[in-house]
Amino acid sequence: MISKSILIMFLFDIAVMVISTTFWYTGLGMPEDLLDMTVLITALSGVAVLFLKDNYKIREFNTTLKNYYLLFEGMVFAQIPPAILLLTFTNDANTFEFILANLLTIFIALRIYRLLFHYYLFNIKKVKNVLIIGNNSNAKLIADEIAAKKALKMNVAGFVEDTENEDYIQDGSLKVITKPVNLKETIKSNKIDIVIIAIKRRMEEELLTTMIESIPNGVKVYKMPDFYEKITGKYFVDRMSINWLFYDYMNKRSVVYDFCKRIYDIIAALTIFTVTLPVLLYIGIRVRMTDGGPAIYTQNRIGKNGKPFKMYKLRTMYLNDYVPKKGHLEHTESQDKDDRVIPFCKFVRKARFDEIPQMINILKGEMSIVGPRTEWENLVNIYSKEIPYYTCRQWVKTGWTGWAQINQGHCVLSDDIAEKLQYDLYYLKHRNLLWEFGILVKAVFLALGGRHG
Repeated sequence: MISKSILIMFLFDIAVMVISTTFWYTGLGMPEDLLDMTVLITALSGVAVLFLKDNYKIREFNTTLKNYYLLFEGMVFAQIPPAILLLTFTNDANTFEFILANLLTIFIALRIYRLLFHYYLFNIKKVKNVLIIGNNSNAKLIADEIAAKKALKMNVAGFVEDTENEDYIQDGSLKVITKPVNLKETIKSNKIDIVIIAIKRRMEEELLTTMIESIPNGVKVYKMPDFYEKITGKYFVDRMSINWLFYDYMNKRSVVYDFCKRIYDIIAALTIFTVTLPVLLYIGIRVRMTDGGPAIYTQNRIGKNGKPFKMYKLRTMYLNDYVPKKGHLEHTESQDKDDRVIPFCKFVRKARFDEIPQMINILKGEMSIVGPRTEWENLVNIYSKEIPYYTCRQWVKTGWTGWAQINQGHCVLSDDIAEKLQYDLYYLKHRNLLWEFGILVKAVFLALGGRHG
């Protein structure tokens, strides 16, 4: 963990939820036998929602009305599980009063804490000084990322010169403050807290020995790709890191994981399909009535190991030869930016209902609930030629949602495809069922709020 402040916020949030729930529950004379369960469910659902809303992500904690609205919205969602528990197992008349009082108390306490945290973060917290060993393109990249994330409270003090790299920078854009021979004094005089190794070449014994002798206890040392992952949630892509990813992937293969993931995919797909079936039927009938065309269509997509398959989607655009009647759009919802979109399908697309038929592909084993987004065959051919290591994302099944989708959205511009690959490879390296469940829940939250673009 880069910042201990995040851990402190997490523990504070739990304490607030436990104390508030206990206070109002006992104060309103609710049934004692459900006290512990109510407290536990409130705390777990509360921190889960805050996690899904990125409250524990390294970023700027801006005190904006939008952030406070999202915090309030999250606390409303968090009160649903304890409300269901109490309404199911008790007939206490104070249940609604308890839920409302608890909701407002928790929200106000968390809002005040975040105001104080924001002030501490940007006015009191000590700035950590960072020294980057290397003055190449990787060094500049990580320095730019640190500068862009002010909430890290880190300052790049300078760079250690390394002229043996082919792409070392000497144009003055990097503040080179020493050579390796003066490393010990540089760390001491600049009060360095973190050292990041950004040297691309294999380091010689002499340099390694110098760093061991010069970097004191208490100064944290990171490889540039590892630090990049920690502060961005993306995988750093170059020839060496792809080799490391290959070994990580091969060594982490597990029959147990594959079996559990398949069971998870089947259960999740059946649940999503069953819950949304009435909505899908309504949309399908209305689409059919619009222009007489089929409600479901297929597209050629590329899956695991580059294998093509037919992906199912709910049609949200007019047939190619259909022309809306004059005045037809005047009495319907506003159009999407693309005039091919059937007007009432604007929200259908925002809420990703058009992609729910992909549950059929998941049940057939062609896709997974979570994974890299499935792309058209023609686009895959283009990206594979233009973007290095693009086909590495095909090592796993493509997904209905994924790490890239909840960070970038579904509709990604061509200029952002390389960044999308970084998110996909980060998922490939760190994938596990608990995290994948969190990605699914967050995707559902975003979709229902119309924010899963």
